[in-house]
Amino acid sequence: MAGFPWTCAQCGAVNDPGAGRCGTCGSLAPGRARARALWVLLTLMLVAGVAVGGVLLFTGRSRPSPSASGSFPEYTTPVLPTTKTVVTTAAATPPVTPSTSTSATPDGKPCPGDAARYLPGGEGTALLVAQTAKSLVTVCRTPDGRIFYDGQARGQAASGDTHIVLPAQAEGDGFVAENGDYTYKVGGGKLVVSAGSEVLSDEELTTVG
Repeated sequence: MAGFPWTCAQCGAVNDPGAGRCGTCGSLAPGRARARALWVLLTLMLVAGVAVGGVLLFTGRSRPSPSASGSFPEYTTPVLPTTKTVVTTAAATPPVTPSTSTSATPDGKPCPGDAARYLPGGEGTALLVAQTAKSLVTVCRTPDGRIFYDGQARGQAASGDTHIVLPAQAEGDGFVAENGDYTYKVGGGKLVVSAGSEVLSDEELTTVG
């Protein structure tokens, strides 16, 4: 349009060819208006491109990797150890039904039924049957010569919580049985239970029968 008057598209005024704006309303000349519109369009496209790129980048980073997908692992809380004494049976054998025979050996009384059923073979000779204020204590010898200590809480049925039977041996005027750190000593009219050098109980022992 250089060299020719131009007519303003806004107000219809005729302007000087060299004028960049309309002398009446101030609108840009047609060439400059198109250039400005083009720059605005390019700017908008650039902003849109940056925005789309940012969204794609954020989405790509936030997407979990295949190795991290799936459910969270479950962790099992370890069982804490207890202070309860482990109760074992003689020779790791379950209780057996006592023999109907009443003559375990010819040189002594048979082991009482409540204790005999925990012995290997279910029978033996009673070497000691006694009680304290809290416990019934029986020491029996099986036909093959092994000795076992049997302890049971008085007034309660024999169970893993109220009964224990352990291999024992003669010592002095009594017997000794061990269960881990615990020692059961019968003799001198007493039942002494200790853990190492610490005495846990010291009870008077009365012979039964």
